Amino acid sequence: MTRSAKHAQRRDDLVAALRRVARERGMAQANVRAVAAEAEVSAGSVLYYFDSFEQLQFAAVEGVLEEFYERRRAIAEREPDAAARLRALIEAGVPDVISDDLRLVYESIGLLREKPQYKPLHRSIVERQVMLYRSTIEVGTALGAFRPRQEQATIARNLVALEDAYDLYPLIGVELDRAACRRAVVEYAELALDCALG
Repeated sequence: MTRSAKHAQRRDDLVAALRRVARERGMAQANVRAVAAEAEVSAGSVLYYFDSFEQLQFAAVEGVLEEFYERRRAIAEREPDAAARLRALIEAGVPDVISDDLRLVYESIGLLREKPQYKPLHRSIVERQVMLYRSTIEVGTALGAFRPRQEQATIARNLVALEDAYDLYPLIGVELDRAACRRAVVEYAELALDCALG
């Protein structure tokens, strides 16, 4: 393994260690010593591979957001039928259980005031999710499966907003039936697109 490959691997290992610490303690309680202990390296090693702990946190959040988007994109690409694709996107967007990684993403929103460098990351993931929905709606409309009753961009944004709202409920201790939450989003999509999603 070349030196640059080893360097990249060590950075990846530290990001993974931070993600494990954040899952257990929360992002706000993660620190250099905890990450170093988790990665079984010295605290100095953490800061050798990253200019600051904030840079390590940023890399962790960026990685989670990228993985989250890629999973959504892969789901969309697996479904050739626009209605089935829309349904699959909604099902993925309102999961039965909020994963530790998704929890980390939502926790990082609370850091935006102190860490404004996270804003482009969060804007990007929202816009890319909107585009997944919008492209699905455009294809379905062109094929006659959907008959939008609002602007397509508005419907796509509303779908993402509904997902985010329903995903926040369990994080703040409001326990709702997740299947009912998904049904509510599907019912909005059916009304907005004048279609049946099954």
